[in-house]
Amino acid sequence: MKLLSRLLAVGALLTAVQTFAADTFEGKVSLAITADKGKAMNLDYSLKGQKIRMNMNADGHEVATIMDMGKMEMLMLMAEQHMYMVMPMKKPMEQAMEKSGAGSGSADVEVTGKTETILGYKCNQILVKDKGTVTEMWVAEGLGVFMGLGGGGGGGGMFGGGRRGGGANASKWEEALKGKGGFPLRVISRDAAGKQSFKMEATKIEPGSLPDSQFSPPEGYQKFDMPNIGNMFKGGEE
Repeated sequence: MKLLSRLLAVGALLTAVQTFAADTFEGKVSLAITADKGKAMNLDYSLKGQKIRMNMNADGHEVATIMDMGKMEMLMLMAEQHMYMVMPMKKPMEQAMEKSGAGSGSADVEVTGKTETILGYKCNQILVKDKGTVTEMWVAEGLGVFMGLGGGGGGGGMFGGGRRGGGANASKWEEALKGKGGFPLRVISRDAAGKQSFKMEATKIEPGSLPDSQFSPPEGYQKFDMPNIGNMFKGGEE
């Protein structure tokens, strides 16, 4: 059974990446996110070819992440320092094997058959249930593939890989969505008591051509290399 679950996880992630490569949507989706005890954030999700850019604004601070699915790498832009950092993204096979071997179990995913039109796009309802927490997703086709809130393979990202705003279930719904494909225009997570713990909803969809410069470090930014702590200690040994 463990081998079967791993194979299914691999297949789901490979399908998500292949669907992403085949999708032709280009443009920007603006999302309003309520998490961290009602704290509001705005996220602009821009897609062009095999590249995704996420700009988050919270408390006057902006964080930008660029994911290149062709190169399997993620760029973190540090606007205040005029610097950027490049991090490798884990390949679908590696990510699937890690998650399936983590022993966390799988959530119950239900495609209800219900539909709703949001901002002119037909959405299908998907419910993700895990340990009493229920996440309701309304997912649209034709808007590219949603690769998560900044943790597109590295297990982290600007929202801590789903550990903030909705607890562990936030990462569950992201993983469930990778298996189904599509872009969520509304996501609401509720705890076992029925209290809302996370909400994300699209406020604007702007299809259209985006400049290539939006998916690369701005002119004048310097590359920042994270030091290898292990090698630093080794260098001090006699």
